[in-house]
Amino acid sequence: MSEYLINEEKETQQLAEKLAAHCPEDKRLIIFLQGELGVGKTTFTRFFLHALGHHGSVKSPTYTLVERYELAKQLIFHLDLYRLQTTREILEMGLYDEFDQVAIWLIEWPERAQSFLPAADILLTLSLLDSQRKATLLPQTPLGEQILKKMEPSNR
Repeated sequence: MSEYLINEEKETQQLAEKLAAHCPEDKRLIIFLQGELGVGKTTFTRFFLHALGHHGSVKSPTYTLVERYELAKQLIFHLDLYRLQTTREILEMGLYDEFDQVAIWLIEWPERAQSFLPAADILLTLSLLDSQRKATLLPQTPLGEQILKKMEPSNR
């Protein structure tokens, strides 16, 4: 487990860039983004996408549920399941069959469809602590462990 205290948006950007730098291009990677409304999940995603080479805007897929980004070296799906009415909507959208793709999946509010989602490789939880935020990254698979280990300061 890795924890980071975040005092300003620049530190969120640095964490997103650090994680993006260690993501494989040839494997499926699933990152669950958890935390209360307004804690910075979409902001983190925006910085993450920019770090991987996306130059356009990054909008929250709150109403569309999913945004797809085809970058030069990676395919990225950003899901926001906050407005999901039933877990069956994942099936109805045809996403269930898409999860096998070699891509990075950034999934906000995964608890809304846990039974239909594949297991996360990394669980990223953002929380508020008085005047700052805390980001906790918890590996859930060997791939997640490998990525987080590479992010440790001694492995730069």
